[in-house]
Amino acid sequence: MQLLKVVLCAALTGGVVAHPGADIHAEVQKRAEHLANPSRRTLADCTRELHESGYYKHRLARRLERANALRAELGHAPSADENLLPRGPLEERQRAACVTDPEVTEGPYWVSGELIRSDVLEGTQGVKLNLDINVIDVSTCKPIPNIYVELWGCNSTGVYTGVVAKTNGVGLAAPQEINNSALRGLQATSANGTASFITVVPGHYTGRPNHLHTIIHHGATKLPNNTIQGGTISHVGQFYFDQNLLSSVEKTAPYNTNTQALTLNSQDQLFKQGQGGGDNPVVQITQLGNTVESGLYGFIDVGVNPTARRNPSPVNFWTANGGMPNRASFWQGYPWTKKIREVIGI
Repeated sequence: MQLLKVVLCAALTGGVVAHPGADIHAEVQKRAEHLANPSRRTLADCTRELHESGYYKHRLARRLERANALRAELGHAPSADENLLPRGPLEERQRAACVTDPEVTEGPYWVSGELIRSDVLEGTQGVKLNLDINVIDVSTCKPIPNIYVELWGCNSTGVYTGVVAKTNGVGLAAPQEINNSALRGLQATSANGTASFITVVPGHYTGRPNHLHTIIHHGATKLPNNTIQGGTISHVGQFYFDQNLLSSVEKTAPYNTNTQALTLNSQDQLFKQGQGGGDNPVVQITQLGNTVESGLYGFIDVGVNPTARRNPSPVNFWTANGGMPNRASFWQGYPWTKKIREVIGI
């Protein structure tokens, strides 16, 4: 961690941002170190146990049921055909994608203190994504109930809410973003280890392809204000999307108004590393209607070691009064420069 901080601080001092800009060397190094860990376990190590326990069969049935329920909301008839789910070998469609701990760093746009809620849209425009995140303990090969999954991502034009920064899409032109909590939230896992969210497919931004962020919390306490406190964090990761799907999404409004430079999955080193060691961080997608604008159903399996301890650093906190800077943040100084403090009035 100390080496990571040194590398990242050097990048920031030189005017290059590790996560939102073109230089992601610190995050690449972190991922490489994890892949080289001889004690690392992945969901691939649980294939036999999950198959024999009936997990894959149950998951496949759950996904078909969920897809049909969402289709019904759009007025479409249900289908008993498993081909309604993403194409490929049956075993792969059962298994879905998988990632393990940790994939990458949290980046400079994590806002701590978000609300517990499934629907994080708050009126955000874009291709609606109903996302199931299934969390599995790689040490026991069983789903983990009653833990919190945190999810956040940028909007359709590549802007993160809750943060004002020169490199955050519109830069300093939208100081009101500091008080915007859309596309951020937490959800508890069910008895089957699933946390469900309603969000949008994220847009792209300079230097990175479309992706979502996640953090897995264990042992946290739910507070009266519908947030969590305490506990530990086992996983910090990112989810990606098939490039062909993204090509269709990016042609729709408001994605097609995004003026930031487009980065493809194939051009992103973090995406390439995310597929290392048997992992697959690509969300499996089912299109619910005749077009992507009708909405999507996505699912992904996340393997974690609950005993792992990660210490991500939020750039700011979400409070009853909106966003406030975390002055002790690992990301201190970015994006909370003097100029930005003046813009947002803190």
